[in-house]
Order: sequence, then C-alpha cells, then structure tokens
Amino acid sequence: MARSTRIQGVLVVVHGIGVLIRGPAGLGKSLAAVNLVRRGHRLVADDLVEIVLGPEGEVIGTAVEEAMRIEIRGLGVFKARSLFPEAISPSARVDLVVDLDEYDPAKDAGRLEPDTSETLLLGKTLLTVRIPVATGMEPATLIELLARLYKEHGSVNPS
Repeated sequence: MARSTRIQGVLVVVHGIGVLIRGPAGLGKSLAAVNLVRRGHRLVADDLVEIVLGPEGEVIGTAVEEAMRIEIRGLGVFKARSLFPEAISPSARVDLVVDLDEYDPAKDAGRLEPDTSETLLLGKTLLTVRIPVATGMEPATLIELLARLYKEHGSVNPS
C-alpha cells in the first residue's frame, strides 16, 4: 500500500477539524480557504496537498511547496505566508473531505440532507460531503457548519 499521495485541493483547519476541499478548477476552493482564514481558521495547503500516513495511522496533509502560493482569481497568485502570516499551519490531520460541485437543479433542488459518501485515502476511509455550488453562493459558511457538526457529533447530520 502507498504511504503517500498528492491530491489536487485545499487543506484547511476549521474548528480543529482538518478539511480537505476538492472540486473542479474555478469553483472557489481557494476563495473558500481565504474566507475561512479571514474568519480565524488555518490554511495548510492550497492547490496541491501531500497526503501521508502519520505514526498513529492517521491521514496527514501538508503543502507540497514550502513557499505555498494561493491563487485568487481576478487578482493573481500570492505567497500565502505574505497574505496570512499568522494563519499558516505546516500540517494537519485530514478528518473530513468536502467536494465542491456545480449546482445541478435537477439533482440538488429541494435537497434537505447532506449528500455524503466516503473517500479512501491511503487505506483510510474518510467521510465526504458534496456541496453543490450555485452562482453567488459562499461555500466557506457551509464548510464551517460541516466542520462544527463533525466535531460535535462525529457526523454531518444535523440531528
């Protein structure tokens, strides 16, 4: 079994929960991370996340490049540490995976429950939640709520 892999995405720590955000290019992963950092959460990696197994068998993520850059569409690419010097973490356990996906009215209209599945990373199964992103929507708020639910209940079900 592989001991490491690289994943396209963003890793943030929200309410002490490591959240790996994945999704198609241009859907707002980096912007969600910026909004989460502005709210006091921590950024571990943007764009490409190195995933390894920790000493206790936990899934750990780090930035691939030491001088991590973050792309803000319409503004450019910046060194994350220059924008948020106090908000960068060198690594974090990955507890939860959030998949940003384009909103599909046929599939997503009227949905009341989280769309959950599982992701297998280095032999470990992680809870995965799909967030359908519609125009003008702010995924950071939903990610914060999911992390809080996961921290308090070990799941993302509201009840």
